[in-house]
Formats: sequence, C-alpha cells, structure tokens
Amino acid sequence: MRVTVAAAGFYPALYAFDRPVVAIYALFAAVAFGVLSPLPGSGRERARAVLYALAPAAALTALGTALAVATAPAVAGMLVVGFVLTFASACGPRVAGAAPGLQLFYILACFPPYAPGTLPQRLAGLAAGALLLAAAEFRLLPEPTAPHYADHVAHALRDAAATARALARGHGDDPPAASPSRSRALHAAAQGLRFSRQPPGTSPTGAGRTHRALAQTGGAARRLLEQLAALAARPAPPPDDAPTRRLLDGIADCCAEAAEAVRGGRPARGRAGCWR
Repeated sequence: MRVTVAAAGFYPALYAFDRPVVAIYALFAAVAFGVLSPLPGSGRERARAVLYALAPAAALTALGTALAVATAPAVAGMLVVGFVLTFASACGPRVAGAAPGLQLFYILACFPPYAPGTLPQRLAGLAAGALLLAAAEFRLLPEPTAPHYADHVAHALRDAAATARALARGHGDDPPAASPSRSRALHAAAQGLRFSRQPPGTSPTGAGRTHRALAQTGGAARRLLEQLAALAARPAPPPDDAPTRRLLDGIADCCAEAAEAVRGGRPARGRAGCWR
C-alpha cells in the first residue's frame, strides 16, 4: 500500500506535466527503495533510511548517466559500484538493505539511450519518488515494528538473573519438575539469541562499536544461559555451600544491571557494582 501510494507520482508527472523521464524515475525510486531494498526497522526508521540514501542514489544516477556513453566505461563503473556497495554493506543492516536499490539506480541510468541532458529530470523524479515513499513510510499504514535485538538480550539477561537467584535459594518452593522445565526454557532462550533466529535486518552485524558490543553481549548472554540451563538440571547447592550461593547472587546482580544497561535505562556500574 505504501509503495503504491508513493508510486502514484508517476501519473501526474507523465500525464499532467508530460515528463516521462521524471515519471519513470519517480516510479523506480518507490519500487527500488520500497520493494527491492529490505530496509529494517519501524516506519520512521525506514523513512530516515530512504532520506539518507537519497544523496548516494542521486550520485549513482549521475555517474551512470555519464558512463553510459560507451559499454566499456559503463561496465567498469558497474564493477566499481558493485564492489563499493558490497563492501559498504558491512557497515550495518540499513546500509546492506539499501544497497540493492542503490545499485539499481546506476544500472537504470546506464540503460540506453545516452542522454546526459535528461539528468535534471532523472534527479527530479528520483527525489520525488523517494520523498513520497519516505512520507508514506512515516505516516501511512506503518508496519508492526519487530523487536530489536537489544530487547531480546535484555529479556534473556533478566531470565538469567531470575534463574540465578532461584538457584541460590535452592529452587525456592518449586516442585522437582520445575528444574528440568526451567532448564529447557533457558536453552530455548539461548537459542533465540542466535542471529539466524532474528528477523531480517535486526541483527547487530554492523562494524560500529555499538553493534559489536551488542553482538558480544548477546553471545555472552547465550553462553551464560546455556550454563545456567545445565546448572538448573542438577540438584540445588546444599544450604551450607555459601560460596556458590554468593556467586549465584553476584551473577544475578550483574545480569540485572546488564539488562538495564542494554535497554538504555542507565549505564552499568561494572564488576565492582555487581559484586558486594
């Protein structure tokens, strides 16, 4: 629906203003960014990604228009553009999502006929289509936002904190069957943190420090959940095992603070704040 509304700019450009080049690029911008580019995030985030990609798309359109003079420079440009966009995809899921659409702008501009005089119309159509799509993404029928990976990590850390406290208390008043059940739940939560289980574009795969820190936190949380799952399947520590209980209480405190830090509640105080 959003892409359909954004692509509606094709008709006034073609029939009201008699600008077929503007109409084609307005339509292509909506399709390239709205259908062919899997942009992650909420409607606001996708709209922001489209606006950020507008300048690179204009540059690739101008480059393709200039190199379409002959086959050799167009092919050489395709090699360079393909390499740069593929390498830039390591910057994060938003760049990786926009890369297919950006590459298609260069390809479309290289199509014959060679008409450098139409570049202003091409850029005008590109801007119109991208702005209409951004407005539609932001205002019209926003899709449900998939949970962020940080939310999954924070939830897993809270589960780990609750389990560590329960183990420190000797499973509390839970019946004997609760330990295997808790062990299976922890194992399922650990598997749920794998990148392969996340919706497309939500995994922290970027090269920035925030993505790398979140990925490392998710990996550490997954290993901790697996270890707690193995511990929950065993008998509780005896009442006189004070070191083990202090260790489990410290783990619970650290997990609770880490969960708040991941969710952005407040910075973690580090090891000294967890172990008392």
